[in-house]
Amino acid sequence: MDSTRKTTIQFKRKTKAMAKLQIRPRFQMSVSLSPEEVRTRIHNELGKTQKSITGKLLTDFILLNIAEEQQHYWSPELSLEIKEQPEGSLIKGIFGPKSAVWTMFASFYALNLFIGVIGAMFGISQWMIDQYSYGFWAIPVSLLLFFSAYGIAYAGQKLAHEEIVLLQAFLKNALK
Repeated sequence: MDSTRKTTIQFKRKTKAMAKLQIRPRFQMSVSLSPEEVRTRIHNELGKTQKSITGKLLTDFILLNIAEEQQHYWSPELSLEIKEQPEGSLIKGIFGPKSAVWTMFASFYALNLFIGVIGAMFGISQWMIDQYSYGFWAIPVSLLLFFSAYGIAYAGQKLAHEEIVLLQAFLKNALK
């Protein structure tokens, strides 16, 4: 594709109310650049930055991070998937915590689900044999833990907001 063509960026996102409920905000953008040119521009921009953003570039996938010296526990990553389109490229992005943090939260959610289901099964078993069904107490405890984890993840996203804006500005600057 001709690199002198004007690059147009169009964001397709959900309403603000829906975006606020996302733990891992997603976006899509269409650019009039080929996937190779997108990778080249991001690679060149990574060389220009004051080492505040680092990245890994693979064939159809790019991972952008805040530099390790500037990272904190809630520092985000920006994962980009690049797909070729007739008019250029479609870039799908996901902002999320580092993979270790995301894995911890996913494991915690799975553990909460396990506790809730086992508690419900135990409570139903107790109820069926006419015993006091204290197993049902695991359900509200599990829900409380689930919503606590969700609240903590949301608070972490708020703490990482400035870095999310930095990653977003980096991407826009690289593709302009």
